[in-house]
Amino acid sequence: MLSGIDLLSLKSHLTIRRGNAGQSEVFDLVRRRYIRATPEEFVRQLWITYLIEIKQYNPKLIAVERAFKVHENMRRFDLVLMNSDGSIFLLAEFKAPDVPISQLTFDQVAVYNYALQVPFALVSNGMQHAIFQIDSEARSFRFMESLPF
Repeated sequence: MLSGIDLLSLKSHLTIRRGNAGQSEVFDLVRRRYIRATPEEFVRQLWITYLIEIKQYNPKLIAVERAFKVHENMRRFDLVLMNSDGSIFLLAEFKAPDVPISQLTFDQVAVYNYALQVPFALVSNGMQHAIFQIDSEARSFRFMESLPF
């Protein structure tokens, strides 16, 4: 598991408001609009804040919740990081804090990676984080101790 990343310390960096229906909304720095603040969305927004403010990652190279096809079925990734040429190099899957990171999470990433073919993946529930390098040919992965940039 990845250690040393305290996402909860970034909570004060999020912009939160009450929406029209009285539900909490959080401002998404990538999509440049307010999004319903589900527990999973809070985790995504904390990661976006970490990537942009701490790691200085270019927000134009981050894509959030885009549809793609896997085996004729439409899926939607949580977040990807791209290289400057637009190729995807990291796929991230987020869960709510009360959802443990399990084999099912890794299986979901593996299914998504069948279509996306990325070299790195990140899974997080806001408190537990794992980053791993994917070897698609060998159908294996190697856990890493830090982000690959």
